[in-house]
Amino acid sequence: MLPTEYRAAVTDLNGDGLSEGLVLMLGRHWGGTGGQSMFLFRGTQSGFVWLGRMTCVRAPMEGSVCVTKTKTKGWRDLAVRVRGHGAQQKYAAMKFDGARYPLNPTVQSVMADWPDGEFVLVSGDGSAKALAAGRTYFTGLLGKATRLQMGLEHQRGRVSGTYYYEKYGTPISLEGETSANRMMLKEMSGKKVTATFTLTKQATGWAGEWRSADGRKKYPLRFEPVAAVQARTEQGPYESSCTTTYPQFIGVGGQRFNAVIAKGFLERYRKSCEEFDGTFLKLAAEVKKNPDALGASYKRWTFQDSATVRYFSPDLISVRGHNYEYTGGAHGNYYDFPVNYWLKNGRAAQVNLVDLFSPRKNWQSTVGGFIRRNLKKRGASWPPKTDKEAIEAAFTFSPAGVEFHFAPYAVGSYAEGSYHVLVPFTVLRPVLRADGPLARWTK
Repeated sequence: MLPTEYRAAVTDLNGDGLSEGLVLMLGRHWGGTGGQSMFLFRGTQSGFVWLGRMTCVRAPMEGSVCVTKTKTKGWRDLAVRVRGHGAQQKYAAMKFDGARYPLNPTVQSVMADWPDGEFVLVSGDGSAKALAAGRTYFTGLLGKATRLQMGLEHQRGRVSGTYYYEKYGTPISLEGETSANRMMLKEMSGKKVTATFTLTKQATGWAGEWRSADGRKKYPLRFEPVAAVQARTEQGPYESSCTTTYPQFIGVGGQRFNAVIAKGFLERYRKSCEEFDGTFLKLAAEVKKNPDALGASYKRWTFQDSATVRYFSPDLISVRGHNYEYTGGAHGNYYDFPVNYWLKNGRAAQVNLVDLFSPRKNWQSTVGGFIRRNLKKRGASWPPKTDKEAIEAAFTFSPAGVEFHFAPYAVGSYAEGSYHVLVPFTVLRPVLRADGPLARWTK
């Protein structure tokens, strides 16, 4: 028998400082075509007590239940979607009567306006038990010997990301949901579902089954987390903010890299915060005289660093750092930066581009020539003129090859966006160092 699936959210409905619980039950045993059953619990100092239930609540989707800003008899009103989609959605106001909320939203009056408040039960708040909001990187095993790596982003139970087979390194898209201790993922090729992952939370990771879309193939599947994220945010003057989010590896192998990764990201974060503070301090007197002196956009300075793990092993990691910065004007800008380390002489050492290639081989021509041809073929407005210029870009690596990342304006206009050029190992192998960090892929 499959475990019961549900969505859950906690929020203070009566302003007493204690959170109430809203639990939306899923599956045919808890509802039908009209919607699902939702249980409500009142928060107390010792836990939760039964408050009531609600029927005909739509299955989890964007905008099903809203905890509004209005109150009735001291309790927040709930707005429950009863019909429509998108901008045409209609909601019923579920108001507390002093003892409980109404049972059935479909027999209540429809609200004239869109509800103003916090939407909950969007796509799986109850999954916080299994995956905290953020990003997690996993390594895993399909069947008996096929090794995988997977990166997932998860928020309120909604999950998206990619995975790849270590033998090939080609990313495959994933999307799905988690609820309580289960995770359901769909493997996607464009809009087509090619396979499904059904996973259950275990003591040390996730275990379950990979099944092809036609049901003809299925294999046991296991994943273990190897990295989560750390984040810091500072709200600056006016509407400015500075944020950094970086990976923190789990286990003895990964922990060797944590200190150098954190140091790099936190140094960037500190410098950005100091720059924000210094800039606005200089302009404080001017703004005091004229609050509109800087302009609305200038006051929304933003610095955001984030990271995506591209490859993990106990002795080698590759992380693609990403920065977005806005300092006023029509738009912000962004770029990628490399965070690549390998275990050398027992210590985490930064991987530089020259570490990858044999000094006796003309690797600059091999790699740079490939990049230039690729950018020209894709229509970049101003591709590098020389092979040396072509390799002067941020790079990451995975079993698929070495990928070079070009920010807007680097090889094309802002409208063209960024360019990413993957140089496969079929091109790289003749020029790789036999004793370098990528030696495992020389064969």
